[in-house]
Amino acid sequence: MITDITNAAEEVNPAFWATESNKIKLQAGLYSFRDREYLLEPMSSTFRRRCYMKGTQGGGSLLELLKSIHGMRFGHLPLGVLYMFPTTDDVHEFSKAILAPLIAVNPYSIGKWVKNIKGSTDTTSLKQICGANFFMRGAGLTKLIEGVGESSKMKGISTDKNVYDEVELMDMEVIAKARGRQGNSQVKEEVFIGNPGIPSRGIDQIFSESDQRHWQRKCLHCGEWTCAELTFPECVKIRPDGTGYIGCMKCGKQVFVRDGQWVPAYREKSNYMHGYRWSQLTSPNNDPAEILEDFTNPPQGNLADVYRLRLGLPYVSTEDQLTIGQVLSRCGPFVMGNQDPGPCSFGLDVGKTKRLVIGKRIGQKQFELVKVARLSSWDDISIMIQKFNCKSGVIDARPYEDEARRFQAEHKNIRIFLCEYSETTAISKSYNLNTGMVKVNRTEICDATHNLVAEDGLLTLPRNCEEIRQFAKEVCNPAKILEVNKKTKQSLYRYRGTEDHYRHALNYFSLAAHKTARADSYARKSRQYDTVDNEYAII
Repeated sequence: MITDITNAAEEVNPAFWATESNKIKLQAGLYSFRDREYLLEPMSSTFRRRCYMKGTQGGGSLLELLKSIHGMRFGHLPLGVLYMFPTTDDVHEFSKAILAPLIAVNPYSIGKWVKNIKGSTDTTSLKQICGANFFMRGAGLTKLIEGVGESSKMKGISTDKNVYDEVELMDMEVIAKARGRQGNSQVKEEVFIGNPGIPSRGIDQIFSESDQRHWQRKCLHCGEWTCAELTFPECVKIRPDGTGYIGCMKCGKQVFVRDGQWVPAYREKSNYMHGYRWSQLTSPNNDPAEILEDFTNPPQGNLADVYRLRLGLPYVSTEDQLTIGQVLSRCGPFVMGNQDPGPCSFGLDVGKTKRLVIGKRIGQKQFELVKVARLSSWDDISIMIQKFNCKSGVIDARPYEDEARRFQAEHKNIRIFLCEYSETTAISKSYNLNTGMVKVNRTEICDATHNLVAEDGLLTLPRNCEEIRQFAKEVCNPAKILEVNKKTKQSLYRYRGTEDHYRHALNYFSLAAHKTARADSYARKSRQYDTVDNEYAII
């Protein structure tokens, strides 16, 4: 009878399966909820949509891996699990460094159920557990079909559960594609995991859609509840020996992780998604005093990493992202017109809806935008650039290069280049007259347009209107963050963001405007040529 009860408990509860009936081993010891009581609720949860916005070493990734293995082992996820990472390299690292050792040290509770699929050469990113497939995939779009990204690695697979690990570094389009793999599932479970990056992006945006749970600790002295994540830095108390602890916000006595529970901030969202925010303040292995010191005096001045990796909060400094207020402050008094004598330059970001930015150079470093527009056809763009007397232009080379080439060929009277971004080239910009291409370092051109907006007197916009506000929103969406290559350990600044099409159109305009004369000098030359023509006619 006891055996039957134990078997029933481990079948329905992955927490019981991992700790009581099997005692899952890790490289650092047995899997346990001691001092990590906050993991018990999400481990036992059967809710179909969850997210974890966390600092590093929170345990969410391992938790979901064990839950996935349990679900396939006992038939709760018969179609299998898709575990997604930002890159294929991340897949191989996860498979070799985490999954393989977990299988090796648990030969009876896990290893005996995990099989390589017969006849498959893909043993790193594809396993089978009790007939259910465990897919591990990189979140790259491998090819384009009519400008829409497709991933051959997700073709022909069906899943019950999708886990998006390090979602901050993934393209949201890939997640939409992965959801399509759950069409035949009756479970349709989704899990989002990530260290936050840019505010209102990635995991921070996803967490905002959840019920936003935080770990509240009850004080056994006064009965007050304290959340370290919501009351930092005031909650950190320092002992005489310099170590720290989390103190009750009412009486100051130490409050412990074991005396806590998850409390949602927005219960009305609980039917949609359960969201968990965790920081290293709720870690048994981190001294709150050290976290406070890093917050007060960031190592190497890097406050962003303290926010994102230790506190589990998104962060971007004011110098790394434009604000809508900054952009709109550049608006002048003049209404955006339908034509201009120019000479003008244009930048065009290409997609199903194209963003066109037209402007002119009015000084050595000063520019004035005269038109921003969202257009759907190349014919409309052709008419527009003629009305504004455009003499140069730069067009996004991807993903519609053939159409852009045709447009370039049809307007030989305008100096048009197709732009190709590079993440690593040291060359700021390089124009090739033979190929009609301009190559530019993506971070550098984004820096240039950031400064164009941020510095006083460099850019003038038309009068504030609905389209200018849309322009401002998209120009502000990308933010510059420091990324570290996991293999080379090389640090590299990159601009990350979504719905940033007008920012790229502004980048392309900036490149084109350097190939056009100043409007005032062009007017003077035109008057000189008019006089010569008249004299010639008289003769």
